[in-house]
Order: sequence, then C-alpha cells, then structure tokens
Amino acid sequence: MRQHGLDGYVAQCRGRGGGLEMTEQRPELPRDRWHEFFDEMTRDYEGADVTIEELRADFGDLLQVERIPLAYLEYDPKDDQFSVGVGGRDARYPVILRHAVDHPRAILADIVGEGGRWAFDVVGAEGGETIVTVYFEDVPEAATA
Repeated sequence: MRQHGLDGYVAQCRGRGGGLEMTEQRPELPRDRWHEFFDEMTRDYEGADVTIEELRADFGDLLQVERIPLAYLEYDPKDDQFSVGVGGRDARYPVILRHAVDHPRAILADIVGEGGRWAFDVVGAEGGETIVTVYFEDVPEAATA
C-alpha cells in the first residue's frame, strides 16, 4: 500500500491522538484538507475498483456502483461539492459516471478490511450518507509507479 496523506492522520488518531477528529470511532478528515487530499487520492488510486452506496432515510440503501474503475475523487470548495467519477477508461466502461454530494457536512475516512481498501463516509447536508469504497489492492501498476 502506498503511503498516503491520510495514513499519518489515521495513525495519529489510533495511536497518540491529533490530526483527525474521531466520530463514531472513525477519523474525520478536516475540511481544509478535502481538496488536496482527494487530488492525491486520484493520483494514487486512479483505475482502482470503487463501490458507491447511498444510505438515505427516504429511499433506503442503494448500491449505485459496484467495483468500477476510479476516474477521480474531488472536492470543489467553490461549489461546496464532493464528487466521485468512475469508468471512462476503456471500451468496457466507455463513459465517466459521476456521483455528487452537495454541501457535505463531514467526510469520515478509514482503511478497512484485511484485503486493503479505503472507505469514505460522506455525510450530506440533509443527513444522507454516501459510502465510497476504494479497493487499493486493485490499483493498476502504472498508477502506483
């Protein structure tokens, strides 16, 4: 696994404290780091498989995308919007599908599972949650070189 900006934050939270706030035992990424952090994640994990799930009180749990290659993760501070794009890399997934969360209140992040994956819980303004899972064991060689 590549050393990444959040790795240090997660270690600090679990070990000696600091860096991230803990919310329900998951580290919360500071808002002032969102833009830079997701730019780094895109560089490091572009092409890795991604699953996107939406948890909403009005519709229930919805699986939006299951294990499609990552195109990008981003936070746009001007529009106050988090978005994830998947596909668009080859004939199998010829277009980029985009999922956006307007005015996120918090982004919780952690490394989960034995196989190695990032899990992001993006809490929207209305209280709904979007869970983005990035499977970093599936990162193409070119992305990690």
